Amino acid sequence: MLTNRVKGVEYAIREIAAVAHEVAKSGKKVYHLNIGDPVAYDFPTPEFISEALFKASREGKNNYVNSLGVIELREEIGRILSEKQNLNIGIDDILVTSGVTEGIYFIIAGLIENGKELLIPGPSYPLYINYAKFFDGKPVEYALNEDDDWEPDIEDLRKKITNKTQAILICTPNNPTGVMYGEKKIKEIIDLAGEYDLPILSDEIYDQIVYDKPYVCPASLTKDVPIIGLNGFSKTHLVTGWRLGYLYYHDPENKLDELKNGIAKMARARLSANSVAQFAAVDILKTSSNHTVEMVQKLKERRDYSYNRLRKIEGISCVKPNGAFYLFPKLDLKELGKWKDDKELVVDLLKETGVCTVYGSGFGDYGKGHLRITFLPKVEILEKVYNLIEEHLK
Repeated sequence: MLTNRVKGVEYAIREIAAVAHEVAKSGKKVYHLNIGDPVAYDFPTPEFISEALFKASREGKNNYVNSLGVIELREEIGRILSEKQNLNIGIDDILVTSGVTEGIYFIIAGLIENGKELLIPGPSYPLYINYAKFFDGKPVEYALNEDDDWEPDIEDLRKKITNKTQAILICTPNNPTGVMYGEKKIKEIIDLAGEYDLPILSDEIYDQIVYDKPYVCPASLTKDVPIIGLNGFSKTHLVTGWRLGYLYYHDPENKLDELKNGIAKMARARLSANSVAQFAAVDILKTSSNHTVEMVQKLKERRDYSYNRLRKIEGISCVKPNGAFYLFPKLDLKELGKWKDDKELVVDLLKETGVCTVYGSGFGDYGKGHLRITFLPKVEILEKVYNLIEEHLK
């Protein structure tokens, strides 16, 4: 009865959560370091943001809205893209979505079919792998070089471009590694995309959660190569459950008109994204607040602690992340000996200690032999977690 496209869907981040649920039912305490949801930790939604949602509902903003998004919200998004990234993006080039997830769905649905290929970074957020396969396409991973701070391997990327390639994905700060691409590498990818007349997809959901160097927006570096940016409110504004995102088209030469019109049709077919959240988001963007800066300050302390602890654990090595809230340590499985692969180790770790991480192979072939950890919990919780990991690996 079930279609092959659905049989092939895998999502390690949530699948390990199902195992964690069973572990918790047995009475063991579970330390959730698998899902990147800051609101689930000590990063509550700011009161003015909750009030904005309440206000919008009380004012009767509960009806269907424009399928492309509330005009006032698109205007505010365009203003911010202009102020922060020096981009001239009009409201007709912005589409409000039900989280970045829906934006990814729309774009891949519009680009991929019949074995067409999407070039994605390896390791990569699993949704890109899933959706490319779901639409009868092929996700092709280009290497991020762990020995070069997870920077893209441009020559590997070039080798993997074929006549079936439809687009190149840039994900910076990267999920799962937490590393930002350098500006030089981004420019090289843009040049390569221009050479082969390919659009770029730019996943920017962590653009404001950066630590040691400023974020570089790919669209700000090109005047001709078309770029579709993907962003949202979940992480930066601590409203993960609102499911509110957007995509924008930076398309100076109007190369994406057909794709853009097709995606708009899909948006109309699903009616609209959450109306109340959209009206609330207008107020959020107009209100001056330091909540993101304060979150990043707390996260930087937790990142530094986590990185220093992990480096001291035998059988583990790690690149220091400079964005998002993930670490992607490498496991020396030969030295550790007991486990055949990263998934077996992660499941065993969870069942024996209650520490819930994600197996790196869930992020593609380049993720094998790794595990992903969020450093969202307080330092005292992280200390217990790393003690448990260290003891278990011994």
